[in-house]
Parts: sequence; structure tokens; C-alpha cells
Amino acid sequence: MERQTTRQRLAALIHRAARLPVTRRLAGLALAQAVCWPVATLAHPHMWIDARAVFDVDAAGNLTAIEQRWMFDEMFSTYAMQGVKKQKGGAYPPDKLRAMADDWMQALGDPISHYFTRVTVDGESLQYAPPRDPAVQWDAKLQRLVLRFTLPLAKPVALAGKRADIDIYDPTYFVAYAFDAPGAIALASGAPSTCKPTYRPPRQLDYATMQQLAAIPPDPDSLPDELLAITKGLTHRVEVACAAS
Repeated sequence: MERQTTRQRLAALIHRAARLPVTRRLAGLALAQAVCWPVATLAHPHMWIDARAVFDVDAAGNLTAIEQRWMFDEMFSTYAMQGVKKQKGGAYPPDKLRAMADDWMQALGDPISHYFTRVTVDGESLQYAPPRDPAVQWDAKLQRLVLRFTLPLAKPVALAGKRADIDIYDPTYFVAYAFDAPGAIALASGAPSTCKPTYRPPRQLDYATMQQLAAIPPDPDSLPDELLAITKGLTHRVEVACAAS
């Protein structure tokens, strides 16, 4: 069964939205990286994100939403903004950034990507309501793009005496995440003191597996099943649990 890569999913959206010049350039991201980067960087992954996640747990102990902040790597950020003229004062036009946010959220919302976020409670995968407050910002100091959005659950889930498992990862491993910054995983203010998040980092890859991933081109037609099984183990898991009342 053929599985699309993340780049292919983004490219499909970009071609449908060709009227937006800033998104059209993203279709060549993988090729640009392959041309511009040293040979050692041709391996999967091809995009890096420094991420933060805040879990909204209300006073009653219900998980209601996940607030996410993704800071893209310098290469992607620079490439994505090529040709976008800055305003006086050096800021990028807000309408361009809004268009990027809308398009990226549309791409991330497809059934394969599913915002690269899975929430399960008692073995059941939970559904989302439409995302709220998507925004793309330019960090002038770091020269990096930042995407912010909130994923509300379609129905809040009570966590008293239970645990929600939240997995954030790209199963094709085109995108690699890091939650290394202090406070990268947190509960929103107002969460009960009986609730806490526990972060489980992905397992380390052995050398042989890294060599297999290195052999995958930037834009393969599909990811081999054996490697797809491996990349599923590269999830960043956050366990949000609340003590029984």
C-alpha cells in the first residue's frame, strides 16, 4: 500500500493553492535542501522543529485542548520566505503570514498527517474540533519561522483516575521534532494540582537504522514498510494523568 510522504502531502496542497506565491515555493523544499546541504544531511529527516506543547486541563480535570508552538529550522525558514518583501521596519506582511498559517493548517489536517498529533485514552483515539488561532510568526532574532495553533478536542475527556497519551511525531520521519527547551512540555495555568504531564522521549536509533534512513531520497514515492514500523517508534509521548478524586 503506497503511503505519501509529508513533502508530497504539502506539495499537493501547494499546487492546489498556486495562487499564493509564498506557499508555491514550499513544493521544492526537499530538492532545495538536497542541492544546498552537505551530503551528510540528505538522510531522513529533512526538516527539524523545536516544539512546545501546553495541555489545557480545566479545573474539573478535563483535557480540553493542546496548544502547540513549532519553530522551524533555519534552512526551511529561509527558503520559505525567499522573495517575500519586508515592510518598512523589516517586518513581513501580516497577510502573507496569515496565508501561510491557513495553508499549513489545511495540509496538516489531512487524515494522514492529522496535525502529527495523536491523543488516546483507554486505547481510544480522540478526535479534534477545528484548530483555533493558527498563526505564523517570524522570529527576527533567530531568523526562524514559528507556527502556533491550538487543537481542541471534539469532546473534553475527564482524566480523573485516567491517563491521556499524546504522541507527537511524523510517521514518515520527514519531520523531526525536539522538545529540548525548558518548559517545552507543560500544563496550562489553572490545571488541578493533582494532574501532571510526563514526557517520554523517542528511543535512540542504532547505526544500522540510521544508515537505512540515510538511503531514502528526499521525496520517495513511499516509505518502506520496515522503515515505517521503525519510525513509529520515534514518537514524542506525553502522558497527562490526574489522580482520582
